[in-house]
Order: sequence, then C-alpha cells, then structure tokens
Amino acid sequence: MTGKPAAIRLTLLVLLALLACGPADAVDVVLTLDRSLSMKGNDPNRDSLKGAELFSELLGAEDRLALTTFAQESERLLPLTPLSDTGTRERIASLIQQVRMGGIRTNFEAALRTASRLYPDQPPDPAHPRVLVLFSDGQLNLGSEEANQTSRAAIVEEIIPKFQAAGIRILGVAFSPEADLAFLRQLADATGGQAFRADKPADIYDAFVRLFEQTDQPLTAPVIDGAVKVDANVRELKLLVKRDTGDGPMQLTDPSGRTFSAGAPVPGVDWKSTPDFDRVSIQQPEAGSWKVTADNADKKAYIESDLDVHATLPVLASLDETVTVVAKLLYRGVAVDPSLMKNTRFTATSLDASGAIQQQLELQPGASDPSARDYRGTLAFSAPGLFQVRVSAEGVDFQRQKTYFLTIVGAEHPVPPVAPQATGLPDNATAADSPDSDQATQRTAFFIFLLGNLGLLALAGLGVGVWWWRRRRRIAPDEVDPDD
Repeated sequence: MTGKPAAIRLTLLVLLALLACGPADAVDVVLTLDRSLSMKGNDPNRDSLKGAELFSELLGAEDRLALTTFAQESERLLPLTPLSDTGTRERIASLIQQVRMGGIRTNFEAALRTASRLYPDQPPDPAHPRVLVLFSDGQLNLGSEEANQTSRAAIVEEIIPKFQAAGIRILGVAFSPEADLAFLRQLADATGGQAFRADKPADIYDAFVRLFEQTDQPLTAPVIDGAVKVDANVRELKLLVKRDTGDGPMQLTDPSGRTFSAGAPVPGVDWKSTPDFDRVSIQQPEAGSWKVTADNADKKAYIESDLDVHATLPVLASLDETVTVVAKLLYRGVAVDPSLMKNTRFTATSLDASGAIQQQLELQPGASDPSARDYRGTLAFSAPGLFQVRVSAEGVDFQRQKTYFLTIVGAEHPVPPVAPQATGLPDNATAADSPDSDQATQRTAFFIFLLGNLGLLALAGLGVGVWWWRRRRRIAPDEVDPDD
C-alpha cells in the first residue's frame, strides 16, 4: 500500500465516521444539472427539470439548496439558500424552468469545482451533512482524449480528496444508456454516496424521489390500501402521490371523515398539484387513519415526529460478507428505555433495484448486553448491485420506517473499511452501544496522520527559510532591490 492511497482511504474512513456521529438537523445540498445539447434529445419533455423541481419540493424547510448547471462550463444559478426563506421554493422552480439544454461538451471537472465552492469554508459538521446531487446524460467530453485524461486525473487526484475532507457525499444519476455510470459510481463510492442509472424519462420521477430519500433520510409511515395511520407524536404528514396521464384528481379523507382536494384548501394543509404529482403537507395532523384516494398506486407518506427510528449499516459491502443492521428507537434524540418497548417489533427488509423484496428478518435485542437499547440482525446478499434496506419499528399505536441505501460489490473488488451510514447515537448512548466502537481509534489515527503531515510541512518550511536566509546573506548590499 502506497502512502497516497492509504491517506485517501483513511480520509474516507474518517469522513464516513463523522457522517455517522449525530442525527442530521439540516442538509446543505447542491443540485447540479447537465444542460448539454444531448439532454434535449434524451429528455424532450424536460422531465429532468420536473424531477429537479420535485426534489426541491420534498426537501425539508430546515435544508439549504444551491442550484448549478454545466456543459463546457459550469454556471451557478443559486447559492446555498435556506428553503424556509419566503419565496425560495418559487424562485428555485422559476430558475429550473428557465434552464436551456443547448450547451456543448460535458465538463464534470467544472461542475465539481463550482459545486465545491458553494459549501461553507469550514470543517464538516456531523449535524449538517453536505450532499452534491449530480445529474447527467453524458460522459466526460472536453474535445480530445488528452484533455479528457488530464481532467479525469485532476478530478481523482485533486478534487475528490477535497470533497472527502469537506465531508461532501456525491449522489449521481446517469440518465440514458450512454451516460458514464461507472465514472459517477467512482465519484460516489469515494465519498460515501451512491450512483445509479435512470434509462428513460419515465424513470426520472423515481430517480429524484430516491435522491431525496438518500439526501434527507426522511422518516416514513407505510401506506396500506391507501391509508396512513398517524399517531399523536406526528407533527407533520407529507403525502406524495405520483400522477400519470389520464389520472383523475386525488382526494384526502381525515380520521373525522372530512374530505379535502386540491381545489379546496383548508388551514394547516398545503396542497400542490401538478400533471406529474400531488404533494400534500398537513401540519399537526389529527391522530388516526388518513385515506388517500387516487388512481395511481405510487403513494408515499413522510412524517416529522419526536419518536424516531435510527439504524446503522454500511453504505458499501462485499458480496462475501454479511451486513449487520443495528436499530434504535429514539424519542427526541434519546434512546427509548427497553421496558417501554416490550411490544415493539423491529424488522429489516432488503429490496433490489426494482423494489422486489429479497429478504426480511426480525431484529433481536443486542446479545452482548441484555440492557442494550438496540436491536440487531444480519443480512446476506446473493448478487452484487444496488439495494435498499427498509428498517421498521412497529408498536401498538405507531409505525416508523426509514430507508437506507447499500451497494454490494463482487467479492473480487476489495472494499476499504467504512463506517456506517449517518444515523446518530442517542444522548445517553455509550461507545459499547454502537457497532462501531472503534470510531475513536479511527479519529485518533486520522489526527496522528494530520499532525504528522503538519510536522513535515513545518520542517519543510524551516528548511526553505534557512535556505532563503543564507541566500540573502550572499547577495551584495548594492544588489538588493530597495522595494524588498
């Protein structure tokens, strides 16, 4: 192992450990859209822009979003802006609708450099993750193979280490079969993100919903036969229903039997209806069963609640190893006492890229410590690919779900050790509560590595200073520039 790759792997290890240290309160997201001429042919109905608008609609009010586009050059349309600011979402929608797909070339290097400058110039904060969403239908193309190779080297050797050090995860979508999915995966894997393909415009809606779920890791509730059960701990219910051509209007019925629709808004309900989706946000929803009546079966329910489920599992694993899932039920960030969870059932379900269930297991209390407040189980995978792992906690009067994304690589591809996905430990957790009790060791190794390099820089600086002093002494007084 050479020194430079070892340093990069150690940086990635510490980056992912930092991402797993605490629950995320807000996310800084840079959305970068390919505006090359090929997008006009691959996306004639501008579905990618509709998907980008949906993505911005789904992000939380506490998040910040920036918007850029790229072709030969990269252009910043909007700096990181809190989505809670009045008019921000409307401004973002307007900017997205004005994007014109007429650029030449595909310059990933310019896109990455522009995006990196939009994040705060400060160390990464585990409570405020940073994510770059990169959407492209092409391959790196600067006009010549020599220019492509030079740019690719700059990305791998210079830019990606900066993303790692700044704690920025890259999520990539390769739109169309011609897009360079392998390169996007290289960027994503190096930063603890994920990349996948959306082959055709019809796949874009699902792609941006998936990007949102990877970015914000929202808490969800199951939609069963069009109904969502809401408990008293839910502060906000956000429903997302896909629409296809010919679908009729959606209706919503609350637990009291009142019916709502897009054309009849009521206090506390924000309803946006487009030809592609309905998005309904209900503040302080009444506890009970909410019924969604719509032609489309694609329905999702996102919730905000003090009662939360968190899990730890890797973002990347090898086919020849099992994946350990560790789940906790939290109330306002503190692990719930085991005596209060006697009737709570924890499960982990793995789904393949098509959404088909591969395996389901019931998580069991931590065996190493009978009083541990976590539940554990192991998943095994029979083929490489992209998978979702849905972690659920179900009690007598509540249901909580959270979806995590996992890449399984073939056994022939070595996987560097990485820390679990961002989940956060409760305030009263100890190192033994976490499946990654060696994170402190990882951080220590990182700081030793950092201090060692600083020491080398100091020695180098001292040597340069001595050389310069000795050189100045050799220069005759009349040869010295009076402006020095």
